[in-house]
Formats: sequence, C-alpha cells, structure tokens
Amino acid sequence: MGDWLGRLLRRAALKCLKAAALAVWFLCTRPGLFLPAAVLGCLIAGLVEVAGRLGWLLAGSVVLGSVAGLAGLLAVWWRFAPSSFARFVGPTGRTAGRIARNWVGRWVRYGILWGFWMRRCGLTKTDKTSGRVLAPRLVKVSSTPALDRLLVRLPAGMAPGALEGCDDALANAMRASEARVRKHKPGMCWLELEKRNPLAKTIPAIPVPTGGGALDAARLDGLHIGYTDHLEPWLLKIRGNHLFIAGETGAGKGSVIWSMLRSLAPLITAGLVQVWAIDPKGGMELEFGRDMFKRYERDNYEAMAKLFEDAVGVMDDRTIDLRGVARSFTVSPETPLVIVLVDELADVTELNEDRQIQNRIENAMGRLLTKGRAPGFSVVACTQIVTKDVVRWRDQFTIRIALRLKTFGQVDMSLGEGAHDAGAYCEAIPEDLPGIGYVRLQGRAEPVRVRAGYVTDEEIQDMNATYPAGGLTLTPTGRRDEHHHDTTTFDTQPVETSNRIGLAETDRVPARSLTKNTRPGDNRPPRGPVTPGGAPRTRKPRKPRTRHGEPSPDVVTGEVVSSTDATDAEVHS
Repeated sequence: MGDWLGRLLRRAALKCLKAAALAVWFLCTRPGLFLPAAVLGCLIAGLVEVAGRLGWLLAGSVVLGSVAGLAGLLAVWWRFAPSSFARFVGPTGRTAGRIARNWVGRWVRYGILWGFWMRRCGLTKTDKTSGRVLAPRLVKVSSTPALDRLLVRLPAGMAPGALEGCDDALANAMRASEARVRKHKPGMCWLELEKRNPLAKTIPAIPVPTGGGALDAARLDGLHIGYTDHLEPWLLKIRGNHLFIAGETGAGKGSVIWSMLRSLAPLITAGLVQVWAIDPKGGMELEFGRDMFKRYERDNYEAMAKLFEDAVGVMDDRTIDLRGVARSFTVSPETPLVIVLVDELADVTELNEDRQIQNRIENAMGRLLTKGRAPGFSVVACTQIVTKDVVRWRDQFTIRIALRLKTFGQVDMSLGEGAHDAGAYCEAIPEDLPGIGYVRLQGRAEPVRVRAGYVTDEEIQDMNATYPAGGLTLTPTGRRDEHHHDTTTFDTQPVETSNRIGLAETDRVPARSLTKNTRPGDNRPPRGPVTPGGAPRTRKPRKPRTRHGEPSPDVVTGEVVSSTDATDAEVHS
C-alpha cells in the first residue's frame, strides 16, 4: 500500500513538474503574457501573505473595497465627463481602452490558438531542407468594437493569395462574420475580421457646418458625409474630382447626394459653390431642394442638354481667363466651384429617345469630365445601370461609389477591375441597410465600406429654406474661338480656279473659303459646297473608258453629259 501511494505521488509530482515547465515555456514564447502573469503571481503571493497575517476576512474586505472604489471613480468620471471618459477609457477610446483591447486580442483571443488555426486551415509550408513546418506569424492586433485587424508576417514562399483563398475558413475558425485580406508591404498583410457590422445602425444626418470654418474653401477637400467601417469619418473630396454613384433602386443614392449638399450648404448660400441639377425622373428626388440649385431642370430634355452645353461654355470662358495666369482655379464668389448634378444618368443617355439630344449631352459631359478639373467644374452622376452603353465616360470619374448591386460583375464595372476580389461585396449588402456601399479612398488601394448619413424630408426642406443658392449667374460668352484669329490667315480675294472640265462659272468651288473654319487653327478648305444648292466637289479628270482602246464616240471630253439638278451633275472628262 505504501509503495503504491509513493509511486502515485511521484507520478503526480512529475506531471506537475512537466506542467510547470510547459507553462514556463509557453510564457517565455509569448512575452506579452509573461509580464502580466508574473505581476499577477506577485499579487496573489502578496495577498496570501497578508491574509496569513491579518486573516482572510480582512484581506478580502480590503480587496473588495479597492475594486468598489475604483468602480465608483470610473462611474463618476463617466457621469460628469463622458467625452474624456470615452476617449481614454471607453470601448472606442484611443489610449487605455485601445491598449487593453489590442493586448487581449494579440495574446489571448488570437495568440493562444493561432498555430492551431494555421494548421487546421492548411496555411503551413514545410522546408524541404530542414524539415521545419513554417506558418504565418501574428505580429500585432488593432481592434475596434466591430473589427479586428491582424497584422500577419508571411513565411518565405507564401503570398497573400494563400490567405485570400482561406478567408471563409479563417472567419469560421475565429468566429467572425467576414474575413478580408489586405496587402500591407512585401512579406506582410492585414487580416480583417468583422465581429459585427459597425454600420448596421442608421447614421443620422451630419450637422450643417457652422461657425467661422463653415465658409472655408478647404472643406471642399474633405466633406464629412458619413462614416467608414473603422468608425472613422468618411471625408469626400469634391474639388478637383468627378463623383460616380452606382446602386440599384432603394440602395441609398439619395443619402450620398443630400449628405454632400448638406455639407456644402453654407458655401452654396455664400456663392462659393453652385449646383446645376438635373432630375430626369420629374423631380421625384431633387425637387425638395430646388432653391439650393442655381440651375435646375426636371422635364425638358432640350433644356437639360442646354444646361450641359452652358456649363461647357462657362468652363471654356474660365479656361481662357486662367490661361497663362494659373494652372488651377481659386474658389471665390467670382469663380465658384460648379457642380453638375445628374440624379439618374441613364434617362439622359441610353434611355433618351432623342438621339440628337443624347449625343449633345454625352459630348458635353465628356468635355466636362476631361477638362473640368482645373477650371473648377465637377460632375456628380447617379445611375442604376453601370454598363458602358449608359455610362460612356465611366473611366473618367475619379471617385466611384458602389452601393447595393445585383451581381459581382457590376461591382468591377463600378469600382474598377478586381474590386470584388479585394472585398467590395456590393451584391451581399442587405436591402434593409440603404446607404451602405464601398468606395476607393485616396491613399488606399482596397475599397473601404462606408455609409452616408440619412437626411429626412423635413431636414431637406429646412435646408432648402435656410440655404438658398447665392452668387453670380454664370452664362457663356462664346469667347473660345476669338483667340485663334491671329494664327489663321485667309485671303480676301477669291482664287481663280481652272475650267479644264468645262463647268459653268456658277458651279465652280473656290479653292479656299472666305469664312473662318469652325475648327480653330484649321487652314484646310471646307468639305462640301459653299451653299446648300451648290455644285459637288470637283474630281480629278480621268481618261474616258474605251472598249478596245479607242475613244468613245458618245462622250466628249469636258462635256456635262447628264444633269438633272445642280447637285447631281455627272461629269466625264
């Protein structure tokens, strides 16, 4: 009996020794856990020592009293200074809360089972020389209440595409609703794990800017219209850019438009920004804010084409004024930023029955998109159909926003090639979450999920009454051709033409036009007759056709043999 008990005690002691050695090795290989574990061990040892001297009841009372006092101080701080509490201690805090959250994620939530997950998901490589099994290594964790970003160092021979192929498996293993892989730098990448949708709750309308900075033109480089999935402000740079918004019916395109106009409201009233709006749907969307628009069309397609062409004319006038003076314009009441807003682009392009008006609109839009950046013209276009037939100048839009779409192919057409593979899952956005979409932000290659604020009808009507459009009325002057007369010379006398083919004097076409060509700098003679009823262009004389090498007896050289009208004369020479 004694021998059996001794063997049992020796086995238990040996197992305890192995467990202790394993614990020491585990802590040494995880330095983030070693120091907190050592501190916790010292605190427990001190508590046991105090309890042995003063008694467990007194020691327990001291510990509970300390915890209650700390909780009371935090409650008072949260009650009387909520902003500073949220900044330093709260779940979205930038100091204490963030440090604690990142530490737990790095060493506890993901660090303990990291190697196990890599083996189960097949993300390992075996070195053929040494036989070592290599796996991606977790470097750090940046955590928010809704998203955990894991910086991963990849072993040699493994590309970020290996993680992209296992994103679903990683999401399931780590209990995340979605996993995305973002490139960071060679040999490293970010693994983003979404714990919950941070944009599921409706974002209220962003307040209208007030105070001294409301009229600061620098705000045009960062209009606050919503938030990203990192809970950071979504800043839209409208100056020097053209905005394209794609989304099916009910996707929330109006949220983006009205949030942008809400941020621009003080600048619109001051005349620093002018919005020329077109609502081909009869005013169903933009009618509530018509007083905020300097020009507004909703029914007449001819007037819509005229609005586009006037914008091009004013743009050309401003280009002439800035020529040799500045390479870009400065926002002022005399030279405001002009935003041409089209609520539904398909109605004025592909779905327009009048092809002449359609061509006029597309040509004018093409000029605005290619030339409008420097003189201060921006185009904001919304559409439900993203094909090239509807959006002919799609690639000229510098900022593209994709809301809820039907297929993943439309995502790449809206945001650019490879956007869906990079994480822009627009077809997976629920219908009950309008305003959520993806956008490519400046400085980031991957699309970012965003949501614009929701502006109610009452808030739009209040904006319409409080912030009407102000400033000068811009009209084109047609000066874009007058600066070319010094480079093009024209003869004041008509040039005599030869009469070798026997045409009448009234049918001869001068070699050079007496009027200026429509194309600046073009000295070529115009094609076609001078007058609508004039003769056709002359052709080079050619030898008459013969059957056996002899001249035809029926055709006389230089004679007009058939002519029913001056426009269809047949000449044989």
